Amino acid sequence: EFLARWYQGTKNVLIPTPTWANHGTIMKDSGLASSSYRYYSPSNSGFDKDGMLEDLKAAPDRSVVLLHTCAHNPTGVDPTREEWQE
Repeated sequence: EFLARWYQGTKNVLIPTPTWANHGTIMKDSGLASSSYRYYSPSNSGFDKDGMLEDLKAAPDRSVVLLHTCAHNPTGVDPTREEWQE
């Protein structure tokens, strides 16, 4: 609700794919839209760094991004320190 009321940027929150089902509901109930960005790669059971970076670069300026900074739920996959630097 704070972002919906006060944030002057895009009222859309980017959430990782996959994420918990309640994240989209929380955004909607707070008056915010949500869209997804790639995070997990089923093909290698790991972090989809290239997909995430591509999606974040394509997002509108001043977008809000929901990050699971460690132990990403529900996958448990984390970027390396070097990947966080990118």
